[in-house]
Amino acid sequence: MSVNAREEDFEYVELFGIPALFTNSRIDRATVPEGWYAYDLRGSDYDPGEPVTVEPNVTVNHAGTILTHEPVTIPKEGFRRLKGRLDFLGESLTLEEFCDERGLIYPEPNKYQMCAASEDEGALFFSQGAEKDAELGCIGHFRFYFDQGGRFTVSSWDDHRPELKTQAFKDEFDELVNTLREKGMLGDLSAARSFCYEHEDAKMVDRYRPDTYAFKLETDAHTYCMRVFPNGGDYSYIYAYDKAQLQQATAPIIGKVSFASGETLAYTDPAIFLQVVKNELPYKPTSGFQYEVLTDDPQVRKAVDDILYDMFGEENPRPLEDYGLTEKGRKALLDAENPDLPHTYDWFVMENFCCKGEKRHGFSSLTGAIDHFNGLGCTEKRLCVTKDAVSTIYMAITHDGETQLDEGWRENPRFAQDSVIQEANVRLQLGIAGLEQSGPTMTLGGM
Repeated sequence: MSVNAREEDFEYVELFGIPALFTNSRIDRATVPEGWYAYDLRGSDYDPGEPVTVEPNVTVNHAGTILTHEPVTIPKEGFRRLKGRLDFLGESLTLEEFCDERGLIYPEPNKYQMCAASEDEGALFFSQGAEKDAELGCIGHFRFYFDQGGRFTVSSWDDHRPELKTQAFKDEFDELVNTLREKGMLGDLSAARSFCYEHEDAKMVDRYRPDTYAFKLETDAHTYCMRVFPNGGDYSYIYAYDKAQLQQATAPIIGKVSFASGETLAYTDPAIFLQVVKNELPYKPTSGFQYEVLTDDPQVRKAVDDILYDMFGEENPRPLEDYGLTEKGRKALLDAENPDLPHTYDWFVMENFCCKGEKRHGFSSLTGAIDHFNGLGCTEKRLCVTKDAVSTIYMAITHDGETQLDEGWRENPRFAQDSVIQEANVRLQLGIAGLEQSGPTMTLGGM
């Protein structure tokens, strides 16, 4: 799993005399700030965990990643031997703390940030015919490939809605592609492969190829859908859309209204739908106004009921919790209980929990979380884990300076039969400093 460069707790190092930050994890290159550089370390075949070379990207024998504000010279062979020039300085720092210590300006968020596309967006990465493309506001698509030497190569641009290809769009598109070539995944084939392999959640079931990755990037005015084949010679594509038109065409209908005249209207914007219901409901006896709520969003459903109760001078007696989770949320919680499905675990430590100076420290492994938890001197701290990004529990608690394991996970259906959590509990019994043998049961809410 790759980590966010802005959220990771790094080790302070010097690489070839250059102050830098080190993590055992892979850094999501999309989170590397502009003007900063990320390099992977490769371990030997005999000891994969011991770094021997520094390279732009490493797939096999990855032994860590370096983040630095200064570029590292890499010979034309594509790697540079460390030869003992990686020195650990015994300090743990975030990127922001590193900037403070070095007198650097903390970088602004990257202008272009890509994310994995969802399954229901898959069609946007292909041409869908003139009528559908016009409805979606598809400006056109750009085709490129990496040649046998791994170099980015332009193939062609095809118009879909040429009237939308304004000068502002062309300037933005040129800047986008050039930025991704200079600092991102389009630098060369190695960079594209590394970025794709770090984002397995972006892998899509392509109608032609199984090794396709789909990424989406949005600006103020446009949406870009990038379909990437991280193989030499294979075509990849970027489909460009007018953002406003695409959102209008793809937004789910959250409610409908109708009148005695036969007129029916559908709404995708919750605020507009709620305002129409509020305005028209008092005239129902004469207009024949009817409404239908089609979304499972609890807030929208409750807001409609609030309007109805308010019209009769009453207060809605049902709290938001009574309207339940969304279907997607309910499915995610059920999936988290299934031991046959793959799961993700995000470990983190809360420093000065519920106190002044509270801070969250995220880790890619339980080992890192335990080490950090033990190293904190505060009297209020928690070691926690979030499973599948939907359910979170405490694993260890320090309250008023006394440390105890939390056993609440044993009664939580998403964790009780989870072998990873069971193993973690055993490791915590051995690894947490100053541990008391029993303590109160506490759980942190999930969805």
